[in-house]
Amino acid sequence: MSELRQDPVTHDWVIINPERARRPLDSSAAPTACPFCAGNESLAPAAVDTIEEEGQWLVRAVPNKYPALSASEEILAPLPFAGRRLAGFGYHEVIVETPDHELAQGVLPEGQWHRVLQMYLRRYRALSAADGRIRQVVLFRNHGRRAGTSLTHPHSQIVAIPVVAPETRWRLAEEIEYFDNTGNCGTCQSLTDALSSEVRVVRVTEQFITLAPFAARVPFQVQIIPRRHCAAFDEIRMTELQDLAHHLNCLLGSFHRLLHDPDYNLVFVTPPLEQVHRLANHWFVDIVPRLTTQAGFELGSRIIINTHPPETVAAQLRAADTGAK
Repeated sequence: MSELRQDPVTHDWVIINPERARRPLDSSAAPTACPFCAGNESLAPAAVDTIEEEGQWLVRAVPNKYPALSASEEILAPLPFAGRRLAGFGYHEVIVETPDHELAQGVLPEGQWHRVLQMYLRRYRALSAADGRIRQVVLFRNHGRRAGTSLTHPHSQIVAIPVVAPETRWRLAEEIEYFDNTGNCGTCQSLTDALSSEVRVVRVTEQFITLAPFAARVPFQVQIIPRRHCAAFDEIRMTELQDLAHHLNCLLGSFHRLLHDPDYNLVFVTPPLEQVHRLANHWFVDIVPRLTTQAGFELGSRIIINTHPPETVAAQLRAADTGAK
């Protein structure tokens, strides 16, 4: 059984879940028993949603077999605070991005990314409405062992949690403070600043900007941000999904060529469900390659040493950008 525990000083939440240690780790390039491959559907929990064409699934969402949090009946009833502890209630799903296992060594085509984004949006909206106790939905993709993945088949995950994550709580407060002080959205202002010089811009289209953030935390950190002020991911327009797929396809293709298929984490940064500030919040996609390891100074101070200036990173990614489909 999992549980949530809150630090009494910082109020940060952690999940205690020994069952997650049972997750399988595949080291084979093409495991014959991969639960995400076409034909092996019986090895994974039954799908909760699929995108199909001509009777063949192209993207599917399934409950995580080893969930961080669970909506099972035995822990469904919420526990009162007792030493800052809560039952490990929530939802944890896997989005299998393609039936083709071999794409694990490359990047998804733009058309497939569009289907994946459609599934992201469908599952985000479904889990947001699944239970009144859900306060935040976290959508992410781990690519590579250093990024935390346990199976190489291309997949993403989505977790609905009954608390607000520490990073989200901090960002929410900072965005609201910026708006209160200036009357503007801080992210919109950052986009204006980036476009004014263009040195950190990797790709810009009518609807999205891919850029290296001014204070990048790690080498080659990149963000994809909607140009239209939009508070939360579930408010994206269907017409914007294709352009977002284009940016993801181009950026990850550049990563693959320039950095030789690096491990990375991709996270949709979006506010909690019931704490959306329509004017201050602005969702975006954050891509963080795992090229370095944080050492004692970073862990002790939370001040990151980044050896790659974002202006140089943007120039390198622009040069590697082929506009691939």
